[in-house]
Amino acid sequence: MQHPESRGGAPLLVRLGIDFGTAFTKAALRAGPDLVTVDWSTVTGDDSPAGRWIVPGFVCRGSGGEFGWRRFEGGEWQGNLKLPLVESPPSASCPYSALAYMAEVIRYSRAFLYRHPEVGRKLANRSLRWELNLGCPTEPHENSEIVERFRHVARTAWWLAGRDDLDEAAIRAAWDRRDLDTGLETQPGVVPEFVAQIAGYLKSPQVTEGLHALIDVGAATLDVATFNVVLPKQDTVPRVPIFFSAVKQLGTHFLSHERHARLGLELVWNDATPIETAAEFVRRHGRDVTEVDVIDVEFANRVASCIASVMNGTRTNARGDPRSAAWREGLPVFVTGGGSACEVYGRAIRESETKLKGWICSKERFRFIEMDLAPATSTDVDPAAAVRLTVAIGLTEDAEDIARIVPHFDIEPITRTANALRPDRDELYPQ
Repeated sequence: MQHPESRGGAPLLVRLGIDFGTAFTKAALRAGPDLVTVDWSTVTGDDSPAGRWIVPGFVCRGSGGEFGWRRFEGGEWQGNLKLPLVESPPSASCPYSALAYMAEVIRYSRAFLYRHPEVGRKLANRSLRWELNLGCPTEPHENSEIVERFRHVARTAWWLAGRDDLDEAAIRAAWDRRDLDTGLETQPGVVPEFVAQIAGYLKSPQVTEGLHALIDVGAATLDVATFNVVLPKQDTVPRVPIFFSAVKQLGTHFLSHERHARLGLELVWNDATPIETAAEFVRRHGRDVTEVDVIDVEFANRVASCIASVMNGTRTNARGDPRSAAWREGLPVFVTGGGSACEVYGRAIRESETKLKGWICSKERFRFIEMDLAPATSTDVDPAAAVRLTVAIGLTEDAEDIARIVPHFDIEPITRTANALRPDRDELYPQ
């Protein structure tokens, strides 16, 4: 937890933010005023502008129960590491593969920081004080048992990252202990991913109060959420009441799978690269554009239905925000994630706007918010890749300083009466 050539010195807070994705993981570190985004190319061999900032969600298990990123003789690569943490019951068995993978991510991230040509040399003369933040999907974050499971994973993996070897016996022993001395300054923070994505927005001059929505297109999942932004009246953090959310397996991986499977093509593609447009797909596989377009339209309709369902719940349900000014003036929307530039999702978002016809009175039903990522990212990050790093970068902020989350079930129903005055925000979302 200290620089290999540490000579001690004044304390310096270092915070590691891990965007633990279903398909890929991203990480960033904030050491005092310096921000470092982790380059994984020495692990993956992918030094492309987009690929170098992501590491696939796989770990190898050897025949003797050892784990690591290298291929063991007789070993087996294991994936699907995140979803079981979200979907399994509290009594589920020890998540060996997820813990080993996360330990490797933490170990490599710390080493990358120490070896950073500009930041690393500053750390030898400081006593490092570490904090760790882990992202969690919006909908599962409403479940306190899932949040605690993510925190338990983060705490255990941090401790395991200090071991030379990772094997099932060591992982199980660490998982079963509740008194691990991790050396962290605080308990790991578990932050909703969408809150980490908008951390910069919440501190920017462009932030506005009221209803917002976020559409996050990942490699594996589509995450949609509606929420309010309530700015502090005193010098405290914003409050973010969450209205409705959904996490569906409608990411770019499943779009690629749909195209290949329905056209009888070999199920091979690279999730790390931007998904092909219909025209590019047709040229590469020699198929008829109409065939691909039918598949894309059907998939886009499923995405649009998911988006519209969340919006509609927010508009009509008493635990939503049926009287928000956004239904008259246009809904502020963030569109993020590595797949957000794909034309199929653009089509789906336009289709979801059509479904909102009559619900939102303004001509522009969605008012898209552009976030300026340049000041927050390292200078060596390609702008095209920056959109994939927003969660990791947001997670380098103090978890208690980003926003105070008000879960959906803690929001009192809003009475829909014709002549009633709109309640004060502090009555709806108490401190």
